[in-house]
Amino acid sequence: MSARRCSACGAAVQVPEGKRGMTCSFCDSALVDDVAQEVAPVDRVVPFSVPRERAAALLKAFLAGQWLAPESVRRAADPSALDDVLVPFWVYDAVARTSFTARVGIHWYRTETYTVTVNGKTETRTRQVQETEWFPLEGSHVRQWFDHLVSASRGLAEAEANALEPYDLGASLPYAPALVSGVSAEQPTIERDAAANVARLELAELERKVIASSHLPGDRSADLRTHTSSELEPPRLVLLPVWIAAVQTEQGTLRLLVNGQTGEVVGQVPQSWWKIGGVAAGVLLVVLSAVLCFGVLR
Repeated sequence: MSARRCSACGAAVQVPEGKRGMTCSFCDSALVDDVAQEVAPVDRVVPFSVPRERAAALLKAFLAGQWLAPESVRRAADPSALDDVLVPFWVYDAVARTSFTARVGIHWYRTETYTVTVNGKTETRTRQVQETEWFPLEGSHVRQWFDHLVSASRGLAEAEANALEPYDLGASLPYAPALVSGVSAEQPTIERDAAANVARLELAELERKVIASSHLPGDRSADLRTHTSSELEPPRLVLLPVWIAAVQTEQGTLRLLVNGQTGEVVGQVPQSWWKIGGVAAGVLLVVLSAVLCFGVLR
């Protein structure tokens, strides 16, 4: 394999000899000089279980629902436009400790008397009115998290990486050269320290969601504040399978991703202004026709 670096997004990819590899799989920019640097050892690899034709079919079905997309986008579903890339991820196990404060509300009901007029007569009635009494709450939460993934790729943004999940790491295999034979394998370009900061932020948000959903008593809650401290185990480096389609459109480079294990499709598809204009013109024509028809009938 030869190691190449993208001149635009910074991804560093090991490209098998003879495989299309002069442009970056992530952004379709040029790959430049060979990368000469120390590479972190890979611990495990999740092999591809979604074949190329299946990934192309999933992309085609995804794009079928994007009827306002430019026609050039359809090329992403061409099997030949897909690159199979093993993308590096840092995998963290951690213990997260969170302290929190909030207000919780308990509903109670009081009986209210009111009057109505029925057939000219005044009647007195009662009804139940809901009230909420608020109480301060503080507490703590401790949880052990396993297999939290953080992208180790400059080519794959963390938001995209999160959208591709989940991956079943139970299906991973110990690294062996045969597992990456014939497949582009990206080298990690995000260092452990930077990834650890991302992991802590994401675990803090996960902790907040867990507390908000299942650790606040009462009928309502408000003003939740959390502070999380996470103890991270040394990360493991895994390669995860991603099908990548990067095509040029009128709005620039479009990148669509397919989880190579589950088939999940990820990507933001632009809309064609020509198609939007055509729809608007069609709606306007229908409205004008209806107005003219109504005028004739009158």
